[in-house]
Amino acid sequence: MICENGYDTGRLYDDNIVKKTGIFLRSTASQRILPSFFIAGVQKGGTTSLCKYFEQHPQVIQPQRKDVYFFNNELNFAKGMGWYKSHFAHKVYKSIYDQSKGVYAVTFDGTPNYFDAPLAAERLHKYFPDTKVILLLRNPIDRAYSNYQMACKFGFEKLSFEEALDLEEKRLADETKFAPAHPYHSYVYQRLTYKKRGAYINYIKPWATLFKQNLMIVKSEDLFMEPNREFGKMLDFLNLNSCDHIQFEVFNKGEYKSGILPATRQTLVEYYKPFNEQLYQFLKVDYGWR
Repeated sequence: MICENGYDTGRLYDDNIVKKTGIFLRSTASQRILPSFFIAGVQKGGTTSLCKYFEQHPQVIQPQRKDVYFFNNELNFAKGMGWYKSHFAHKVYKSIYDQSKGVYAVTFDGTPNYFDAPLAAERLHKYFPDTKVILLLRNPIDRAYSNYQMACKFGFEKLSFEEALDLEEKRLADETKFAPAHPYHSYVYQRLTYKKRGAYINYIKPWATLFKQNLMIVKSEDLFMEPNREFGKMLDFLNLNSCDHIQFEVFNKGEYKSGILPATRQTLVEYYKPFNEQLYQFLKVDYGWR
């Protein structure tokens, strides 16, 4: 059903879009390993590509799927750590893998929705206080438009980019009119909030405060311009061996029929300007986003 705020409620709240773990994985959860590092954001910042790069590394065992949606999703978080552990490799598999590769392998959780989700940083730190976290930050204008295009691709979004931006706050305020009965997870925020989620300064402080030197922030544009260099820095950060055999393709790249209208882009430049300036001051780096 298309609600008055211009999105498809049936598609938006379809939790089956994300493949579930099977009975075997859940029943053997206690025998599974946990992630040693996290790729926590941002959505549409290049995290799919980064996860693919790590999956090629001989010291890394890929999880059952990217996007576990645990620390950011109220419904999944309520299922507990047993449900969470079912997304990772069995200890027997890891033992065999280690022996065959001659390494001590690790695994990771690559869920970019963690970054801007309320309480996600605190929850993750509670369970993994000494873990390392990688955060990709992309030009928020390009991130917003890519997020919009993805929503259209999955059938959530039915309005133009400009109409969706104008309705963003109203959609969030009105969500309980159209969402399933409580308790529910805010898919309006996760799947339809394009502009607000690019104000990175509003989300980054708890990550920097809790994880300190265990947080690595990488500009997405740098990763794709110099993937070998940036990925090498990440391997050093994670204490993983260097690897010369990574194929640095761009995965999950959006195919747009048209770009952002110049007037819309300029509006977003002005919107993000104060947020970006605060971010640059906080991180002591200027990303030069326009």
